Amino acid sequence: MPQYQIVTVNAFTKVLFKGNQAAVVAVPSDSPLDDVMMQAIAAEMNISETAFITPLMLQGPDEFQQSRVFGLRWFTPTCEVKLCGHATLAAAHALKYELDNEREKVHFETASGQLLVNSGLNNYYCMTFPVDPPAPMPITDDVKTIVADILGDYKPSIQVEISPSLRYMVVYDPERTGEDIARLEPKLSPEVVAAGVRENIIGVIATAKSTGHDFCSRFFAPWCGINEDPVTGSAHTVLGPFWKERLGKIRFKAHQCSKRGGEMSLQLEFNDDMDIAISGHAVTVVSGTINI
Repeated sequence: MPQYQIVTVNAFTKVLFKGNQAAVVAVPSDSPLDDVMMQAIAAEMNISETAFITPLMLQGPDEFQQSRVFGLRWFTPTCEVKLCGHATLAAAHALKYELDNEREKVHFETASGQLLVNSGLNNYYCMTFPVDPPAPMPITDDVKTIVADILGDYKPSIQVEISPSLRYMVVYDPERTGEDIARLEPKLSPEVVAAGVRENIIGVIATAKSTGHDFCSRFFAPWCGINEDPVTGSAHTVLGPFWKERLGKIRFKAHQCSKRGGEMSLQLEFNDDMDIAISGHAVTVVSGTINI
């Protein structure tokens, strides 16, 4: 019976049982898994994301230790996703501490292009992702329904934007505080889910300025099987440019104020295409094998 090494990691935290959980499955180059099996494993793990990593440029018994380029895919319990920050951080952590990878920098080939992760000291990692700047969204009845469910009401002063690639809706009420965002209790009713499908929404980010951080947020994604994601790296590819326009900054301290909670540092980087550096800690929770 084939066995694959599997690790669960808490990302964007220094301590156990905080941040966001991700499972990481090491898939040797000579023992690939098909899409159906990867989705089945993700459903079995039943956490927000399961990542699958495969060495791309080296083969053999030391391929996980010596490779610097890996294929990386992410699955929720119900579907594959285009980009996932916390599971990328978890994959880099699993490579370094559980698979004994020797590289300070690793590249991941993904559905969102090549992603670079630098390993620092004390379980600290810096990921470079493409940004997905949001733009104002037409306010339809469906948008009003979604906003009212997330924030508790809709009013014209609420700013609603959409990111073109990831299709994340950003909802910002200038009158609400970080404490207000932490207290939100969206119902995410079937009517709201249907409205999101009609608007081609993948997730909704509620955000506000925050005491002790530049901003805070929460992320809701029933459209891909996750009512609330505890800490969402990919959401910050949208939030970085969103808050640059409002705070006039390119460096941020961000807090995702879900019940588990998580923190990260952000820096916008200006090159041919603007990127964002997303940095945070990770800690291993479980390491073992899965029998296929």
